[in-house]
Amino acid sequence: MACGGKERMKAGLESLIESGRVLTEPEELVTYAYDATEHRCLPEAVLRPVSEEEVVRIVRYAAEEGIAVTARGAGTSLSGCAVPCEGGIVIDMNLMGRIKAVDEANRLATVEPGVVYGRLNEELSSRGLFFPPDPGSGSVCTIGGMVSTNASGIRAVKYGTTRDYVQKLRVVTGSGEVVELGSLAPKSSNGYDLIGLFVGSEGTLGVVTEITLRLKKRPTSFAAASVSFGSMEEAGRAVGRIIARGLDPSVLELMDEATLRVVKLYQDIDVEGRAVLLMEMDGFTEEAVKERLEEAVRICTGTGAVEVKRASTESERTALWRARRAAFPSLARYRPTLVLEDVTVPISRLPEMLAEIERISGAHGIEIATFGHAGDGNLHPTMLVDSRNKAEMEQAKEAMDDLFRSALALGGTLTGEHGIGLSKKAYSRLEHGGAIEVMEQIKKVFDPKGIMNPGKGF
Repeated sequence: MACGGKERMKAGLESLIESGRVLTEPEELVTYAYDATEHRCLPEAVLRPVSEEEVVRIVRYAAEEGIAVTARGAGTSLSGCAVPCEGGIVIDMNLMGRIKAVDEANRLATVEPGVVYGRLNEELSSRGLFFPPDPGSGSVCTIGGMVSTNASGIRAVKYGTTRDYVQKLRVVTGSGEVVELGSLAPKSSNGYDLIGLFVGSEGTLGVVTEITLRLKKRPTSFAAASVSFGSMEEAGRAVGRIIARGLDPSVLELMDEATLRVVKLYQDIDVEGRAVLLMEMDGFTEEAVKERLEEAVRICTGTGAVEVKRASTESERTALWRARRAAFPSLARYRPTLVLEDVTVPISRLPEMLAEIERISGAHGIEIATFGHAGDGNLHPTMLVDSRNKAEMEQAKEAMDDLFRSALALGGTLTGEHGIGLSKKAYSRLEHGGAIEVMEQIKKVFDPKGIMNPGKGF
């Protein structure tokens, strides 16, 4: 943008909110040019609203001027959702970070989008409640970002995803209108499920300004164990049998040998095997929880498990989950570049998908470390590469194409929790076919000027 145009734009933006919350200098903008992916694109300005009224003014101005708008939380997206690929304005939602109300009687919490997931659960803990999805970035990610991507994590096998907990939303659409969706009633059969439409829309339909969440009673009893197998396929079969038995694990995670090897470089963990399942049962009576864990262990033993280690103390259980949460940061330290994928398949097809990942690794000459939420079929095959090596990156691209097609052929999806963003956009039509045109028509209703997070999703 020419200097005169930049100054005019800055003056226009400073008429919307106070000048101290309008950022236009290059050194201010650079931290908003990326997320947790390799994608990079500099915005022209960043605005930091403190109220819904300010968001309305910003969006209306952008619509009038035809300026792209990207709403941003903590920037932890693993698919490029938060990258302003067409420049324009980034709306930094972090100053809208109030927990507005906690209704214990109805188990509801109303928050602004900038509230951090971990902070919310700290507040709820003293009340015996929690918001379950538990993404890996939970200590820093915002509720608004979780709504945008329908985020989830290790507890989704029992507790589901963000979409399962959104009771009400307030949204500023692409035309600058405020829409309130949902009610406080436990159920409703009135009208279209517009909340379900907005959750997971990656900011392409509007900016969420207030969220009312359903909460769960916090469990009081836990039992956990690690189980080692001689192959990934055996571990995958055990997962299917545990789920089919209806044992309702709260966590059922998988780590392959490559992931374990790298984690051990940075963490002191006492786990061995070609594949390891990390499982936890929770509930409200110690006896029932332990009984379910032991039944799951018996299933694993009958499916080829070679070693079982029970976490008999709280510290041992904490160490188990610390090791699992160390998977991504450990892999990131091990190689310069990670291509972290998010394919999800039906539970019954999990052994086949695990075998496919091993085939793809060998066929394309790319080291792939696999971990993930096996209990709901959500795997994170992670390609360990170096973006400076062009030949290696081309191999990784071909492996990624193979991976996506394999997941879809097994009745799966490109993404279980990270979203499409920029990273998987080229493959959306493979999954959705003609439904892409329906999505485009829906977007035009809420965002007639096409300014909301353009270039994402499809």
